This record gives sequence, structure tokens and C-alpha cells, in this order.
Amino acid sequence: MEWYILKSIAVMAVLLLFYKLLLEKVHMHWFKRFYLLFALVASVGIPLITITTYVEPVSRNFDPLQFQFSEEISAAEDRSFEDYFPTILWTIYILGVILFSIKFFKNLKKLWLKIKINQKIKKGNFTRILLQEKIDPHTFLNYIFLNKKKYENKQIPREVILHEESHAKQKHSLDILFVEFIQIIFWMNPVIILLKDAIKLNHEFLADFEVLRKGIQTAEYQYTLLSFSSGHLHNELVNPINYSSIKKRFTVMKTQTSKSTIWARSLLILPLLSFLFFSFSNKEIVERDTSILTTVAPKSNTLMLKVNENGKVFFQKDQIQISELQNLIKKRAYSSYHIEVHENSSPSNVKNLIQFMADNKLDGNVSNYSTTKKYQEKVTPEMVEEYNKLVKELNETGIIKQKDLNRIQKIFRAMTQEQKKNAAQPKYIIVPELIEEYNRMAKYYNSMPENATFIKVKDYNRMKYIYDLLPEKQRRNVEKFPIASPPPPPAPAPAAPPAPPAPPTFEKLLEDNATFYYQGQSIEPQKARELVEEQKKVDVEITYDNQERPIVKLTDKKEL
Repeated sequence: MEWYILKSIAVMAVLLLFYKLLLEKVHMHWFKRFYLLFALVASVGIPLITITTYVEPVSRNFDPLQFQFSEEISAAEDRSFEDYFPTILWTIYILGVILFSIKFFKNLKKLWLKIKINQKIKKGNFTRILLQEKIDPHTFLNYIFLNKKKYENKQIPREVILHEESHAKQKHSLDILFVEFIQIIFWMNPVIILLKDAIKLNHEFLADFEVLRKGIQTAEYQYTLLSFSSGHLHNELVNPINYSSIKKRFTVMKTQTSKSTIWARSLLILPLLSFLFFSFSNKEIVERDTSILTTVAPKSNTLMLKVNENGKVFFQKDQIQISELQNLIKKRAYSSYHIEVHENSSPSNVKNLIQFMADNKLDGNVSNYSTTKKYQEKVTPEMVEEYNKLVKELNETGIIKQKDLNRIQKIFRAMTQEQKKNAAQPKYIIVPELIEEYNRMAKYYNSMPENATFIKVKDYNRMKYIYDLLPEKQRRNVEKFPIASPPPPPAPAPAAPPAPPAPPTFEKLLEDNATFYYQGQSIEPQKARELVEEQKKVDVEITYDNQERPIVKLTDKKEL
């Protein structure tokens, strides 16, 4: 994605620079209008074009060690910031699209509200919107926005009206909407802002030219433009009359361009486009069909497959999914297979395919191929001795430096089949970086107090993974595996709250000279006792007066 963005920016910048230098001041405004729109489309499309080059493939013997080592190393690698970088970029891009979309629809909403709530006057194919605020005349689609007071007082010259009608008639707003839409998708391209300014300025050239064609005097029209250049801010989707550099517009009005100059500058676009096409399009190298598949001369019941560098599987030129091979094998009764694997293809791309063949009880072989012709380096006895020495050291210590690992792979790939059979075979691979990572983490946790060693789950899993990879001999030479402290005992349960005090007895209330009330009326103590003991459908509330004498209030219980 990054390369596509850079290529798109470069294509747009080159086309815009050509426009600024050779086309902007030339009297061919309609041609320039479509050139600028084409520049926008070309900057998006050219980086997507792919130029395919066909080459003769070179067959190689399949390199099992390459797959073995690549798989081991990838399993031992830790995720770094670069692994998350594409996700971060996509997140930033989506946020930008959302923000620019909000801005775009906000501007559309403002224009729609202006059209809806203000007075409208229909004039032919155009609608004049009369606004209360002081604002320069401007246009959006077929709507011309004018100051109501000036319009009613006939203070807006005919030239200004013609200018705005030209914008509406020539559909300049569609160009702006198209550019705004592209800017939402390619908001990270700064050149698109300059291109949008150039498009708007060319719209002014077109409108000026249309006004002058109506017989308006150039000097009079220029004076009118100056009088309406107030510098008010406008919505980005409209064509205001005061937009852009007045000086440039005046210069273009006075400039006369010969036809020969127009033709010469127009024809220069062709070599420019050729340069951009071949410089910023994608290049792809594809192997011809006359590959190892035809030279192997397999039996007719052999399934011939090819795996390219991207891991895609092909059968007779067509891409095929592994899940589709099941029916193909049954239909054609294949008894064996032959798979060609590109030298840059990932091991995992072939592993699943070979397992699938084994599950279907097919025997076969795998070969490697390249898209560039290389001559195999001859392996001398000294190189074989060097290879065996490095592999022996690897098997004894369990670790190896990256440069030595690369050297082992290089020598092994260049060996003949006989040399490979007699060469030493590596048992396992532990690179020093993993040892250093484990020692650093284990030392950190071992330095903690004995009863306060708290290990993060992520760090524990990482240390356990590396430690399990180490052979028994190597484990004695690294830091002791840290032991986490046991979790603290659970906190004691909180004490139960004390029981509430028992309510006073009736005799106690009488001793304390209690006053009794029923439904708000004072009653005798005996009556209160009867209500409580016999009816048992009363609520009792006890309070105390200033002299600590009980006040007993009885009320009927409410029916639920």
C-alpha cells in the first residue's frame, strides 16, 4: 500500500507540474479541464497497471534444508513493532477517511439548508437563492447564491450573473464533487489539494471566457471582478466569483495563443504519459508454460501442480484451491503427483499441499524452480568440510549464529545429490538471540525478592517456550528458570454486624409512662394492648419526647 501511495503522489505531481509550466496560461480551457480530471484518474490508475514479462524458468532440485531452516527460524521469531505497523497504518487511513467524509457531508448539509430555508427565484434552468448574509455570488449545481439586498436593489451587475450561470451551465460542480470524493479516499495525498485549486481556477477561466463571448468589454468586466473581490470565506463545494488569483485571470484574458503552440504542447502529453506508464506501473515476471512440467515427461496419470512465490497453486495455467483437488483426483484417477515450487515461496504453502497428497495416498516428488537463470556454484571438498564443521558445532551446542546458519544453507543448496547424502545433518537450531532474550528475562525475575516474584503471563509463556527448545546440556548454561511466588491468602471475611436491639415490652412502655395513639387519636393503654394482641393488623412506631417518654403510634396495616 505504501508504494502505491508514493507512486500515485508522484504521477499526480508530474502531471500537475507539466500543467503549471506549459498549459495553465494557454487558451484551451476545455482541454485543460479534461486534462486535470484525467490527471486525477491517471494518478489512481497507473500504479495499478501491471506489465507482465515472460521468461524461461530454470528447474532446480527441491531444497529440503531451506524449508526446514526457514520453518525453524520463523517459529523462534518474536513479534516486533513491524508486525503491527500495517495495522497501525490501516487504522490511521480509516480514521482519515471518516474525518474527510464527515467534512464533505457537513458542507453538503450547509448548502442544502441554504437552499431549503432561503427565498428561491426560478430563472430558466437555474434557481437563484437569495441570502440574508453578506456573501459573494457563488454557484453549486444549478443553484446561484446571491445577496438578497443587493439583488433586490439591482446592485449585482449582469456580468456577475452571466459568470455564475456559466458555472452552472458547464456543470463545474460535478468536477468539484468528483475531486472531493477522490480526496476522501486518497486524503493522504497532499498534491490533490493543489490539483483541486488548479481545477477551480480553470473553472474561472472557462466562466470568464464565456462572459467575454457575450460581448462584455474586457476592461469593464475586470473592473467588476475587482469590485466583487471581498475575500469572504466560502463552502469548498461551490464556485465563488472571487475565487483564486485575479492577476492570473487578467493575464489569461489578455493572452492570445497560436494554434501551433496549442498543438505542440498538447502532443508533449503523449511522451509524458509513456514515461509515467513505464516508470510507475508494476512489473511482474511470469514463467512460460514450457517449464519443467514438459521436460520431466511424467506419466499421464501424474497430477502436475505449480506453486508460485505467493503460495498460489496452479493446475494447467488456472489457479486452484486445495479443497478442489479432491474431486479432480477422483475424476481423473491420478496415482502420483509432481509439484513445482518457486524458490521464494513460503514453506507453509507447500506443507499443507504435501499433507493433502499423503492423505489421498498419492506418491510423488517436489522440485524447485526460479524465474532467473543462475549457474550453480560448485561445492569444493573444503566447502563440504566447512559445512560439516558448522553442523557438528550446531548439533553439539544447540545454538548457531545467523551468519553461520546462512552459510550452511548456501553450501547445502549448491551441493550435488551425492554430496547431500554424505553430509552431516543438523538436529536443531537455537539462535543466540533467543538465549540472550531468555537470560535477560529470567535474570530480571530471579532478582526479585523470594516472596514477591510476580511474573507476567506473557513473559512466563515466552520464557517457557524458549526453555523447552533448549537441549538438556544447554539448560545448565543459562539462567535458572524463575519460580513465581504463590498467590496471597484470601482476605478474612468481614465480621457480621451486631443484631439490632430488641423492641421494648408492653409492660416496660407502661412503666415509662408511654402515650398511645391509634390512627392519630389518643387512646388508653388497655385499648392499645387489645389492638396489638387481638387484631394483629397494626403497625407500631415508637418514638421518644424531650423527656425520654415513649410515644407509641398505632396504624392499620395497608392492604397490598
